[in-house]
Amino acid sequence: SSTAADRVASGPLAAGSVPKEVTWDGLDKRKFFVVGAGMFSCVTCMLYPLSVIKTRQMVDGSAVGSRPPPAMSIVKDIVKERGIPGLYRGFGTIVVGTLPIRFVYLSTLEVVKARARLVCEALDLPPMAHGIADAAGGATASMCSQVLGVPVDIISQRQMVQGVAVRAASGEGTVRLRGYRNGLHALREIIAAEGVLGLYRGFGASIATLVPGSAIWWGFYGTYQRVFWSVVPAELGGARVRDEGLNVTAVRKGPAADEDPSTEFKAAVARGMAASSAISETGTPVEPGEGVVVGVQVASGVCAGATSGFLTTPLDIVKTRLQVLSGPRGASAGGGERVRHTFWSTAAELYREHGALGFFRGVRPRMTSVSIWGTTMVTTYEFLKRTSKIDAEP
Repeated sequence: SSTAADRVASGPLAAGSVPKEVTWDGLDKRKFFVVGAGMFSCVTCMLYPLSVIKTRQMVDGSAVGSRPPPAMSIVKDIVKERGIPGLYRGFGTIVVGTLPIRFVYLSTLEVVKARARLVCEALDLPPMAHGIADAAGGATASMCSQVLGVPVDIISQRQMVQGVAVRAASGEGTVRLRGYRNGLHALREIIAAEGVLGLYRGFGASIATLVPGSAIWWGFYGTYQRVFWSVVPAELGGARVRDEGLNVTAVRKGPAADEDPSTEFKAAVARGMAASSAISETGTPVEPGEGVVVGVQVASGVCAGATSGFLTTPLDIVKTRLQVLSGPRGASAGGGERVRHTFWSTAAELYREHGALGFFRGVRPRMTSVSIWGTTMVTTYEFLKRTSKIDAEP
């Protein structure tokens, strides 16, 4: 139970809390998904070329060594061969395919987060530890959406890497990956050549990569948010209260400090006086402005993206190469050498070609991509939640 000192010291925002958070039960679901489909498609359109560059860097095998081709070199090659539309190969597959995936992912994410937070509260965990609930939501959402997500990934990735040079199965020389006219053509060709299971090539690797990746991203995002809000000044709607009003340092110094039971209370009063500056004239805590909220979300997204992007790159590069290089190699639609890969054989081949550093090929663009994608998507997502909030009954 709270002591008198705790009550006096408490500011407008409890430490470890996140203001203006909209829960799943408080959302207008119809507005959330209908408006969200358009918003997320626009964001995907802006950021899609980053995914194309990252994927081609991971797959390219035109030279043995640890360094992938530079991003600008890839962009120049694509534009030279196919023009600007080349940077959007597979885009239609992604936009159409992610509509049902997003519904499953976001619904599962919010429901599991809400239930997991109830468990955290029941266990009396401090608010700062509630990032565990965010991680649980991210992991469960990713796992449930992979049944739809893996086929979309395979089709779009194989469209992205059309014409990329990879090492031949014999290990001598290189061949160029064949291409597809569109997503539907890719779907038919993959099923005809590899069966329905070809659409789930690397499914285990996807689970092993994307589930922890999603858990890490959402867990760190929630935790970074709570950390940043704990240092935002109370007068801006955060939890940090400056020591003002009383000379707290003087109160705490001296041999009598430990013997004086009122020391803690006096220090709390000082913090409480500072907290009062963040209370409006109506007696209610100051609500953080939209700019402060977005600023914290952007900073949290960037940090979470960089962290998760770095930690999951080794698994992601093996997964990407497994899904892409398991198809036929060569330019003709009906020909080309067909190669069967497993997760471990793909990892072993990567190590032989590029050494240990090969597992971090494209790590910088991936960290950048995950940070930009994640930050843009999550700020769009949070804005969508705020605009889709059910108005309180008068």
